[in-house]
Amino acid sequence: MSKLVVSSVNPEIVEGLKKEGFELIFSESLEILPEFERNHADMQCLRINETFFVLKECVSLRNRLSEEGLDVRITTDSIGGKYPENVLLNAVYYNSRLYCKESSVDKSVKEYCSENEIEIVNVNQGYAKCSVAVLNDGFITADIGIFEAMNGRGERGLLISPGNIELDGVDYGFIGGCCFENNGLVYFSGDISKHPDYKRINEFLKGKEIVALTDKKLYDIGGFVAV
Repeated sequence: MSKLVVSSVNPEIVEGLKKEGFELIFSESLEILPEFERNHADMQCLRINETFFVLKECVSLRNRLSEEGLDVRITTDSIGGKYPENVLLNAVYYNSRLYCKESSVDKSVKEYCSENEIEIVNVNQGYAKCSVAVLNDGFITADIGIFEAMNGRGERGLLISPGNIELDGVDYGFIGGCCFENNGLVYFSGDISKHPDYKRINEFLKGKEIVALTDKKLYDIGGFVAV
């Protein structure tokens, strides 16, 4: 059984994950953040290889991951309530590179990358992880800056149109917050066929099996961190 760090705020998605056999470790609720993102896992936890960075404010999550015997490190800086002080861990690790708004990422992450010869690629989008669905053999994003940064380094990517992903309290959410791949299956928080770029996304997935966790429109739950 695979384990995931995920938000508990959407019962239907949580139930869908449980039915698929996932064991869930729930993120915390950070009152300092806007309501629409205060439970998002991709704001609270970043995995680079076998190391997990966790916000210093998330004591329960840190303890829970430590119980799993994992290498857990806490942030040096304190999270702020507004952008860009809220995106300390919102970064994309892919093929030995970290894509992020470098000035906003926590010092502990940058030190780790330096020590382990991981290239940091600066992008303008502070919500980098939110913006990118990371697959085993490619990525999907609606952010042109991130697309150009990753594609320009030889990564296989698909640029989709922005919007069409629900997130309560804002106009729309992001593809990285509603999609992940596990054991060759690509999971979406809702019915991807309702997205206007469905045909292009399906072709990009090259025949991989798609699993809809609900029959609703895609919803940005805040990402899924594999444990």
